[in-house]
Amino acid sequence: MAHAGDRKVVLVNGATGGIGSAIVQELARDYEVVMLGRNQGRLDARAAEAAAAGLTVHQRVVDLSSAAAVEDVIAQIGFSLGGIYGIVHAAGDGPVAGVGDASDRAWQTTLDGKLLSAVRLLRAATPHLRDGGRVVLVNGSFHKTPHPMFVVGSAVNAALAAFGKAAATDLGRRGVRVTVLDPGAVNTPLWTQTAEQLAAHSETTAEVVNRQIADSTPLGGLTTPGEVAEVVRFLLSQAGSRIAGTAITVDGGACATL
Repeated sequence: MAHAGDRKVVLVNGATGGIGSAIVQELARDYEVVMLGRNQGRLDARAAEAAAAGLTVHQRVVDLSSAAAVEDVIAQIGFSLGGIYGIVHAAGDGPVAGVGDASDRAWQTTLDGKLLSAVRLLRAATPHLRDGGRVVLVNGSFHKTPHPMFVVGSAVNAALAAFGKAAATDLGRRGVRVTVLDPGAVNTPLWTQTAEQLAAHSETTAEVVNRQIADSTPLGGLTTPGEVAEVVRFLLSQAGSRIAGTAITVDGGACATL
């Protein structure tokens, strides 16, 4: 069995997205990072980016919609790298759609990609998580402040937050800490598309949408992927060892809830 030495193994699901790739770059300095994703080409591109930065990462192609595929790849990782310390789930996003516009397919795709993939991942990884392990579920602030143009994402985010809370209580008895992380608007290619879709609904421009968000954010501007990644790194570290079962918002103060 090949072990990762003194470097702890962390899995990052959704590793090829804007937030996920920033998390990979941030964590690969100190951890043995395994990127999970469906597309080999995108995984290769992210691995090349890491290599250009002097970092080494592992990658595994896996279809998170298949419980058997998830169980198989997690077992392989646990055996080959000698156990799993951390899991970061940063996959899935909901469409720009109101109640009357969201199709069954949109609902099912979001449920599967964001909620059920997290369920399958944690279920398969639980036997391989070491005592003191960490789980970070990257969610979204709409679970606290549901938005009428993100009705699917708001509902699924709320479900993922509830799952995280329950998992924190369950796995906490084994010394595993589960935390939910709620970014607001993050400056990624996906957000660029989202802003354009919101603008189309409001008969305005993406620039106006971004300016409105910046103006309503006490710290101004959009959150960067790197800022989200830094919080993930903190939650995985010893400094975050007493944080579990809660949701942390990273949005520059935009969320109005307590």
